[in-house]
Amino acid sequence: MSETGQSPGHGLMDRVKGTAKQVAGTLTGNDELRQEGELHHDAADAAKEAAELKARAAREADEAELTAREREIEIERRELAAEVAEDAREVAAEQQRRAAEQQIETRTVQQEQTVDAVAAKQQQAAAQAQQAAAQERAREEQKAAALEAEAQRAEQTAETLDDLNEETS
Repeated sequence: MSETGQSPGHGLMDRVKGTAKQVAGTLTGNDELRQEGELHHDAADAAKEAAELKARAAREADEAELTAREREIEIERRELAAEVAEDAREVAAEQQRRAAEQQIETRTVQQEQTVDAVAAKQQQAAAQAQQAAAQERAREEQKAAALEAEAQRAEQTAETLDDLNEETS
């Protein structure tokens, strides 16, 4: 059965019936039978035109549905592309953040190493200065002890000379 509710051969049957009735009406002079034959022809033409229009409408509906689906697919494709681009931006931003954190960490470690190296040099210099000061103090103490000893000898010499001077006087 076609979409018109008639079988595909029904239009052909109407045409054959119509032709037969037209011929019979013409031969017998029966105008009513001839007109009935024309009506069968008209019905067959109308049924054919209706079937063609229904087929055309179905094709156009299919095309419209296909176009709508293609548009939906294009919209989905664009949305997906936008999501992929957003994901890529997020990944790039995360990579930049991590790179910046790594640079900060690297600089911090370098600065700490520099501070530690400076502190070590300062401690070494302070230790060397303390050692030099201790050596200088030891030398000064030795000099002071030598001067003290010399002063005591000079005092003893002066006392001895004073004693001799008193004895000789």
